[in-house]
Amino acid sequence: MSRIVDVLVVGSGLAGLVAALTAAEQGRSVRLLTSGMDSLAISGGSVDFLGYADSRLASDPWQSLALLPEDHPYRLLGTESVRSAFQFFSDTMEKQHWPMRPALAQDGTPRNTQLPTIMGTLKPTYLLPASLNTQAMASAKKVLVLSVQGLRDCQPALVVSQLKRYRSWADREFSQGLLPSPFGETHRAITALDLARLADKQQSRQWLLNALAPHAGKYDLILIPPLCGSRANPEVWQAVNVAAGCPVVEMLSIPPGVGGLRLRDALLTALHKLDFELVENTTVLRAETADKVCTSVLAEASGQQRRHEARAFVTATGGILGGGMVLEPGQCWDSVFNIDITVPQDVTQWSEPQIFGNHLFSRMGVRVDREMRPVDAAAAVRWQNVFFAGRSLGGYDYATEKSGHGVAIATGWQAGRMAAAAAAAGEKQ
Repeated sequence: MSRIVDVLVVGSGLAGLVAALTAAEQGRSVRLLTSGMDSLAISGGSVDFLGYADSRLASDPWQSLALLPEDHPYRLLGTESVRSAFQFFSDTMEKQHWPMRPALAQDGTPRNTQLPTIMGTLKPTYLLPASLNTQAMASAKKVLVLSVQGLRDCQPALVVSQLKRYRSWADREFSQGLLPSPFGETHRAITALDLARLADKQQSRQWLLNALAPHAGKYDLILIPPLCGSRANPEVWQAVNVAAGCPVVEMLSIPPGVGGLRLRDALLTALHKLDFELVENTTVLRAETADKVCTSVLAEASGQQRRHEARAFVTATGGILGGGMVLEPGQCWDSVFNIDITVPQDVTQWSEPQIFGNHLFSRMGVRVDREMRPVDAAAAVRWQNVFFAGRSLGGYDYATEKSGHGVAIATGWQAGRMAAAAAAAGEKQ
């Protein structure tokens, strides 16, 4: 029988990692169960706070919080709690030497940044690695867009043609090119992660530095796919910018999420310095509850079932795609605690005719109170020591709002600290 831990976290996405770190930094023992890499494996590595509110671009996301519905996680927490959560995350990343900071307006206030993607679109995002020079991105006149031979996901010609459609990029002088592949000719398409892993080690990253050297001093800005390592290592960025002779900005890319793996690396490094245990390749089958508390969860790994007991629990298992919610015609429920989520019986009402519309299935999730405890239809707390975070929650649409990582940080922080408090109270009983 394993030891009873203070806080058990289910899910290793951004919400789960932030919850685990918050609880562990308050002196609690934490165990995290995960079935795989979770959402960070497909993340670009920036933090979307609130890109759109009320269908409008949110240049200042803090002012736009007031436009959100009352059941939105940000509104449940309140602005000051959201600020505290972001400050906790920023402080953590600074300590791990991978600072994440917002761009600043001329008056010094934080604002969203329009970051280019490998499709040539601009995506509003809030926190960026400090190594990305947002001022250079805004003011550069001569821009070079580069990809790598064999990297089919990023085509410089497409990026340039699309960026020219935006007023803020239309007057730039663009050039484009391909860097030679370090793998030579291969029988498969290479990915940005293949290339980024080469940059993790000083000796093997030389291919990238050598490939950038001929372009040094010729441009104000170079846009590249996410090639600068799969770990949170600022030395890679320093070497790349020196070799390029100008600021280098990584474009947001499709999975695999190189930038997301850097965030995961930084957070796990911080966690492993504390009373923390990571249990991988584990599928949670169900929670075991009695009265108003949860006592344990039953999980399976390598064909064997194991009971994990704890004083408090955080569920951050994701939404429909992450397996945190189960769907059947006319039904939806949480996969760990079997909480019914109210949905229309007619499944045609779950989505809108327009593919980029405000779909109901995107807002499905567990209802919670301000402390992130699940509540029933009458707003009564279901279990005193259970807390939900991230995409498991209802009331927001991370895709249309561009708010996924921001909600994960805010609710993960709140769930982690509330779980730590519940565990402390349970220990005294």
